[in-house]
Amino acid sequence: MSTVPDLLKAYKKLWISLGVLFFLIFVLSNIPATWGAWVLTRGTGLAMSGVTGSIWNGKASLASVQLSGQEQSLGQLSWKLSPFSLLTRCAAVATKLPMQQFDGEVCAGSNGEVQVHNADLSAPSSLLQAKIPVPIQGQLSAHIDELQLRGNVLLKLKGNLAWNNARVNTGANWLDIGSYAAELSDDGKNGISAKFFHLSGPVETNLQIELAAPSGGRISGELSASQEFFEAANAKDVLAMFAQLDRVDPENKHHYRVDLNL
Repeated sequence: MSTVPDLLKAYKKLWISLGVLFFLIFVLSNIPATWGAWVLTRGTGLAMSGVTGSIWNGKASLASVQLSGQEQSLGQLSWKLSPFSLLTRCAAVATKLPMQQFDGEVCAGSNGEVQVHNADLSAPSSLLQAKIPVPIQGQLSAHIDELQLRGNVLLKLKGNLAWNNARVNTGANWLDIGSYAAELSDDGKNGISAKFFHLSGPVETNLQIELAAPSGGRISGELSASQEFFEAANAKDVLAMFAQLDRVDPENKHHYRVDLNL
């Protein structure tokens, strides 16, 4: 009968291998979260503070990112990494602020390139105010199939966007105009192309929006509503800034042709 010392001697290499394996698992599972923060922030414009946890499952009490030269707060940020993340530099990332959330896969390239896949985003519409010629309010929600950035340069985009409880300032008052959606893509020239359409509310739209890089763009298409709505909203002066009356249908709905350079 084999004794314990005999078994230890016979399987010495196995025990050493298991010991090394358990040691590596212990070391890897306790790598500090600051290493994960380094992986995610290197060359991406993302900044974190109050980092806790481990490299595989970490959290930052406050995060921010540079967008169009301005710092945008992301609030609390958490991430999850897999062993392959150290090679691919991809992580499951979630951020949270009141009325602003993000959940998706983020990949950081060594050349400053950032890719986002299968992500859901919710934010106030004020996030887009710089690109809109009139004051707006409401809540944005988006699903991003693919987004690729290098610094502030857009390389690829595919996804959709919804603008719920949309409001526009006519100069005299805020006008409730309903909810809308857009199909998003890149234009192949570092800009954004969007097909913007009506979901609910008094104003029907069928617009094509082109946001050029680094600035400028165009909005073209049609919007329509009843004459009573436009009069009650005192919106004629605002409409005159970017649209012309095209026709009035048998239901007395007024159709305006939109052609606006941004």
